[in-house]
Amino acid sequence: MSVDRRSTMLALGTARYVTMSLIALVLLLPLIWLVVSSLRPPADIFAHGSRLGWSMLIPDRLTLENYTSLLGTGFPRAVGNSLFVALTTMVVGVVVNAAAGFAFAVFDFRFKNVIFAFVLAAAMMPFEAIVIPLYILVQSLGLIDTYAALILPDLANGFVIFMFRQFFAGLPRELYEAARVDGASWGHIWLKIALPISWPVVLTGGIMLFMHQFEAFFWPLVATPSPEHTVVQVAIARNISLEGTEWGRLFSSTTLAGLVALVPFLLFQKFYIRNFVTSGLK
Repeated sequence: MSVDRRSTMLALGTARYVTMSLIALVLLLPLIWLVVSSLRPPADIFAHGSRLGWSMLIPDRLTLENYTSLLGTGFPRAVGNSLFVALTTMVVGVVVNAAAGFAFAVFDFRFKNVIFAFVLAAAMMPFEAIVIPLYILVQSLGLIDTYAALILPDLANGFVIFMFRQFFAGLPRELYEAARVDGASWGHIWLKIALPISWPVVLTGGIMLFMHQFEAFFWPLVATPSPEHTVVQVAIARNISLEGTEWGRLFSSTTLAGLVALVPFLLFQKFYIRNFVTSGLK
């Protein structure tokens, strides 16, 4: 490769990364402003909001008042509720979806493809279309305003079932047949052989279930009206009322909720992206 061509490719690569960095900065500006505003006194939040400039991103005064004021509200309990619901759904949901994906990948039964099509269709259906019959069902079971009302409807996830099904279907059939010849039951094969080697899908599915539950708003608002079961997204929305908006609390609570949801995604993002790509290729 000639020196001139190498220099041209290096310049193009540098320009590409600079352009991508600038685009990322522009996209992140609202989030940066959100975090900075959460550290401002309430009276200063919109003091420099009329024009774009460094004054919007560099506060004149820093304070933790917006964060400390959350301690006297129900927000800490709401965070705990969301973490409990999200972690429980993640753990139990991974088991449920992995078992369903294994069944669709390994077993041949009547109407398998039709049932799998319904699973995918349910995953793509807007939640607003099923919220009324779901509420009637949960109410008939006596589960309204309980943790079970938040957890049970979201244990099965069509996209997570699809990922597990794609992974298990990609394993050599001889692996299952050899285990069956050795006398292993299908439950043993799933639990001891198939599930342990599917940990990238387990992590990806777990993240999806966790983030879906931690960011849930509409269903918790409908199903759990009492303060004892309020989740974090509902608690954030309650900073807005007809009497006015607590902007400092709104920004600080939103920042904290975003950070909590961001941690598992940053830890396992490579598995999250990799499985979305490979599950569509198998």
